[in-house]
Amino acid sequence: MAISGIRIKDFFVFKGEFTARFCSGVNIFTGGNGTGKTTLLRAIAIEHKNKHVFIPAGDMLEHTELYPMDRQYRLTYNDSEIEIIGSATLPVTNEITPNAAKTLDRIKSVIGGEAVYENGAFLIVKSDGAKIPFVLEAKGFRKFGLLWKLLRNGLLESESVLFWDEPENSLNPELIPVLVDILLELSRNGVQIFIATHSEIFASYFSVNQQKCDSVMFYSLYKDERGEIKADANERFDLLEQNKLMEVPVKLYEKQIEKGFGNG
Repeated sequence: MAISGIRIKDFFVFKGEFTARFCSGVNIFTGGNGTGKTTLLRAIAIEHKNKHVFIPAGDMLEHTELYPMDRQYRLTYNDSEIEIIGSATLPVTNEITPNAAKTLDRIKSVIGGEAVYENGAFLIVKSDGAKIPFVLEAKGFRKFGLLWKLLRNGLLESESVLFWDEPENSLNPELIPVLVDILLELSRNGVQIFIATHSEIFASYFSVNQQKCDSVMFYSLYKDERGEIKADANERFDLLEQNKLMEVPVKLYEKQIEKGFGNG
């Protein structure tokens, strides 16, 4: 069952009461630093105990060799960083559904192979047989490799929930629309998605690439005059009233125009 909304009160940076309603497809949170995007993702995941995957902003799969040590030496990883390593190291499922096969083929074309977990390390096995450790692979490709593993491990099936904090990090801009298409395809297959992002390009591609059947909602988090965090929500990214991501490119364009006229 999809998560329909949340109500929290005095939860870390959320002073007072905060409420929001969510769509069953892709929910995208934007906002300035300190407005609670990551905290909100964690709050939703904590409050709703469904089958879910939380991908933190940090790249953890290159540090897999440290994972077993965490329990012994109490390394300073948070729960989501430990959980994503555990999720990615699960055994692969025997059956690949037609929907998963389509997405896996798309990912394979991006990373030039398949992501595997062997002898305590993650690797990209290229189509020519070469094995590239995650630590030596391009960071953008690691993100797609992680998605591959989660799909092959059966964790991104219908009625599951994906939380992803800043998925655009380290991605070449040309790969952003590819990732957006994959996430939209996952939502069509019944995966509810929650994303926190600082990228105007990433958020905008959901508006451009979504189909009529897609359910996408945008949220802009901001602090009101009392310092309480609120959310402006809209099905259109460009119609958010508190849209800092849209304001910055406009200011840059205005400065470029001003400089072009010799006033800079």
